[in-house]
Order: sequence, then structure tokens, then C-alpha cells
Amino acid sequence: MARERIVGDMAVVEVAGVGQEQGSEDPVLLLREQGGGRRYLAIWIGAPEATALAAAEVAATLPRPLTHRLLLDAVEAFGASLTGVRLTALVDGQFHAELDLLTADGGTRAVSARASDAVTLAVHQGCPIDASEDVLAEAALPANAVATVGGTEDEPDEADPTSPAADVEDEVEALRRALSDATPDDFRTDKDDPDDKDQ
Repeated sequence: MARERIVGDMAVVEVAGVGQEQGSEDPVLLLREQGGGRRYLAIWIGAPEATALAAAEVAATLPRPLTHRLLLDAVEAFGASLTGVRLTALVDGQFHAELDLLTADGGTRAVSARASDAVTLAVHQGCPIDASEDVLAEAALPANAVATVGGTEDEPDEADPTSPAADVEDEVEALRRALSDATPDDFRTDKDDPDDKDQ
């Protein structure tokens, strides 16, 4: 049997988007609480993680699997499956997460993971993402502090163009457009050996 979903001290969250903080080039993953106060968590991630998440969100079919898809394929090859991910703690400014696996013999296992990897795997797999109430209480931003593209039922479609939130919204949309066309080669560095290719 799969682990029962923890309720009470956990809240279900969803990916709200990937953007950039004003004045920074580092991507920020935004998670939004699905109910309650609709709080947000902002998790700083690297460019490769942002690319992997974008590929997962659009269900991109690539010639060869990226690392996150490869990991899920390996898990499934052993008869296991990813049933959910949990953001469990915030330690020295770093989010900690766990993957919940259902094993071939019907048992369950929890595997420690980086928050960005856990969320990307959840998006690939289409499984739930939970966040500890302790994490939300410590790190969440209120809903009115974050602008999202398009708005929702409890958020206006139009933001004040003079507000800082409007700038964040523009940055989020620009990054989404850039990531939708990005490939892993876009993140190669000068240190990468162009002759060192997968066979």
C-alpha cells in the first residue's frame, strides 16, 4: 500500500511558474498553495534545473532523456514508482525535500532530495507536491506579494503597471518564453569540451 497522504501539518502546493527576482539573473521557482491562504514559496534554482522543469511542464519529447526523466525510468525499471514529493524543512536557507516511492513489493521508501529536483520529478510524473506547514510558516510569501501571469479567480488579471509586482510579472513571462525554446546546449560553458559528446 502507498503511504497515506499526510494531512494537518502538510499543505498541497503547485508550480505557479519560474521567474526571476528583480535585479537578479538566477531563476526562481514559485510554488503556490492550492487552498487556505494561497501562500507562495520562492525557491532559487539553477539554469539547468529551470530548463528541466520547463521541459517537464510542456511534456517535451527529447531524443534522449534528461537526468530527471532518466531517474524516473530507472525507478520504474525496478518496479517502483514515485507517488509524491514533500518539502520537509528549511535549513540555513536551503529547502529540503523527500521523494515518496512505492516499491515493487508494495512497501514505501522516502528518499532525500533537493527541492528543485523533487518538484521537477513531480511535474514529470504528475504526482502531488506537499509542503510542510512549518516550511510555509517560515518561508511563505503572502499571495498579494506575488504577481502571476494571467491572474486567477482570487487575483486580478491586471496589475498596477507602476507596482513592483508588475515588473516581476514581466520577468516571469520573459523567462517562460526563453525557457520554452531552450535546449540543454544553451547552457554549455566554455569549459565544456565540444568533442566530448554522448555516444
